[in-house]
This record gives sequence, structure tokens and C-alpha cells, in this order.
Amino acid sequence: MAQELALFGGPKAVTRTDELGAAGGRAFTDEDKAAVLEVLDWPNMYASNPQFEEEFQEFIGTEFVLGTNNGTSAIHSAYFAVGVQPGDEVIISSHTWHLQVSQILALHGIPVFCDVDPRDACIDPEDIKRNISDRTRAIAVVHPYGAIAPMDEIMAIAREHDLAVVEDCSHAHGATYKGRKVGTIGDVGCFSLQGSKLMIGIEAGVMVTDNEEYYERAIVLGHYGRIAQLKSAKYLKYNDPDQAEQAPTCFGFKYRMNPMAAALATAQLRNLPEQNKIRRDNALYLTEKIAEMGGDMLRPPYERPDTERTWLNFICHYFEDATGVPRERYIEAVCAEGLHVTGGRAGYLPIYWNPLYEERADMWGPGYPFDAPAVTNKVTYERGMCPEAERIWKRGINVPVLHNECSQELRDEIVEALVKPLRNIDALK
Repeated sequence: MAQELALFGGPKAVTRTDELGAAGGRAFTDEDKAAVLEVLDWPNMYASNPQFEEEFQEFIGTEFVLGTNNGTSAIHSAYFAVGVQPGDEVIISSHTWHLQVSQILALHGIPVFCDVDPRDACIDPEDIKRNISDRTRAIAVVHPYGAIAPMDEIMAIAREHDLAVVEDCSHAHGATYKGRKVGTIGDVGCFSLQGSKLMIGIEAGVMVTDNEEYYERAIVLGHYGRIAQLKSAKYLKYNDPDQAEQAPTCFGFKYRMNPMAAALATAQLRNLPEQNKIRRDNALYLTEKIAEMGGDMLRPPYERPDTERTWLNFICHYFEDATGVPRERYIEAVCAEGLHVTGGRAGYLPIYWNPLYEERADMWGPGYPFDAPAVTNKVTYERGMCPEAERIWKRGINVPVLHNECSQELRDEIVEALVKPLRNIDALK
């Protein structure tokens, strides 16, 4: 007989609440703290910046690494680097964080939203093909929650149409696709090191590439103090070391990473592989058990073959059509069992629902950017245009990630908290 739900007075599935808090919590180590404080004692307080870039280069394997003050500036740098111009279109997932998209608008480009794979919310290559036009400049790929997009198919499309590929790896530090680290497969890779990410600088980011032209363009955009180190004469002239009386010029956005963030990120990077392994061991156990017990009502996160994803979030899919119970009611029942879950990751509703796109807002003045003279293809954003992205938003269940080692008993209690309401689904109707 199914045990009575905690929602109606039965015993809670999760009893190891202290262990759950410890397993899901994240705290800075003594090494993290020492690294930050050490910056204050260095004669050159900026020495942590090149140290971070060198260690991240060794970790990621690209020829060029550029630390930035946040992930958003890394993405802005990437779009500028690959040459997004006014009126150019950038194909992008409809299921992503809005700042990946808004940097297209910052360059007066036009985002073109694609639908996603219903299994993992990664951009759908077939929809990419349908959305390519004569104004397409680039494809922007996000690896949502650590799930890895089908990069072979995406790169084949990009090469066929001579398009740049920008990877947003802000959820996927250390993830691999067919043995290659994400961020190294597209033309440019971007990482956020913000305080909620798998690797933290609190506020920091990284742009990586093997293309020297892209690297130098990113320097010109946001790192005027480093222009004198570049090879290209067309950029070197903006900070000619032989013209000492001339101040460095060009854009001067000052996207340089804060040295304390660089020191913290370096310490975090050294522990990232081990932390990813712990999260992965926990996540794969939960995935296996939920797949066995969730039936057609609850599906665990998906891992594409030949990939090793990361686990920034553990997003399950709840199928209301199969249960006959609204998602909100199921969430209420799971929370009553002692496991705090929410409806997906906040902010990941289909981006084009945002009034900025839905209403085609005049950001830079009347008609700009969506109806500016440079725009030759009128792009509109209507609800229903990406049905899978809209369905994913409505069925997501965000389960706490276990960042630290924990007992199998706790993991079993988490599974029980998720499946117990499914066994008692009629009681929730």
C-alpha cells in the first residue's frame, strides 16, 4: 500500500535534512580565501589575471584565453569579435538566459530564435537550418544546465553557410563532447564565473578561441591596455608603444577581470574536476532511479550520447497530461515531503515572451534596432513560434543539485520525495 503523502499528514520522505543542506550547500574553502587575500600583498596586484588566463588555457586547450569582468561582457566580446554588424542576424536558442541575447541588440544585430530539443532544451539543428537567411552572421549555442548541444550537426551547418559559432558554456565548465571540452568546438567559447556557477569568481567571465583575429578584436573592444601587445598593425596603432604621449584609444569598455576574481577563479579551477565528479556521481544515481520509477509522469535530465555533461541544475520534466494533476500541485506535494523543488530555473521562459522582443521595443530611438535602415529582413516574435521551448518551460521541475558527497540513504530519500506523489497521484486530483 502506498504511504500517505506528507501533504495530508503522512511521514516525510526526506528525514536527513541536515545532510541535505550540507550536500547541497556551497562554501568557499580556505584555499579560496587565501588566494583572494594574497592579491593584497602582491607588488603587482594585477598579477593574478595572467596567472588565471595561463591556467585556464592549460585546462581548456585553446590558443587564446581572455578573462573578463563577467560572462555578459565575454559574450558581447564574442559577438563583436566574429563581426556582428547592424542588421545582421544571429540564430539563437529560445531557451536561454536573456543576457546571451541582449548583447546581439547591443551591436544593433537581430536575434532569430530557434526551437529546442524536447529532451534537454538544447537548440534544434533542424530549426537552425529553417532560420538561416542572407543576413545570418552567426549561430549562438548554449549548453543549458550543463546538457551538451549536438555540436557536430551545428558545426556542419555553420561551415556549409560560412557562419561563426559562439558557444555559451556558462553552465558547462569542464563538460565534454566526444572527448573535447565545450567552448573549444565553436569558433569562440564564453564562460560565466558568476556566483551561482560551477566555477566562481563571484563576478567574472572568460572568452576563449583559437582564432587570433577574434582574440585581437575582443582586446580592442574591452581591454585597451593590452592593445600594445597585439601583432596586427591595424589594431596596434590604437596603442602604439612608440607613441608614448598618445593615450590608448579604441572603445575602452574596460572588460578586464577584477584581480581578486581572477585569484578566486584560479583556486576554484584547480578543484573543478573533483567537484564535477562528485556532482556527476550524485546526479547519475538520481537519474537512474527516477528513470526507473518515474514512468511516463516524470523524466530525469537527459545526457546526449558521447558527452559528459555537467550539473549546474537538475531539471526533471513533469508531464501533466500523464498525471492529470497540475505541476504546481505536484510541486506542493514534493515540498511537503521535505524536498524543496521549484518550477524550472527562474528566468528561462521563452525569451521572445519578453516585451523587449514581443513588442519590438524601440531601444535606440524610433525603429531601432528592429526596423533600422540596416535591417532588410523584418523579424517578428510571436507566441507559439517555438512550441517545444514553451512546453519545456511549463513542465520543468528544478531539483536541488548535490554538490558534495553524501550518503546513498539521502539520495534514496530524494528519489522517494519525487516519486511518492506519483504513486499517490489520485490523492492529488
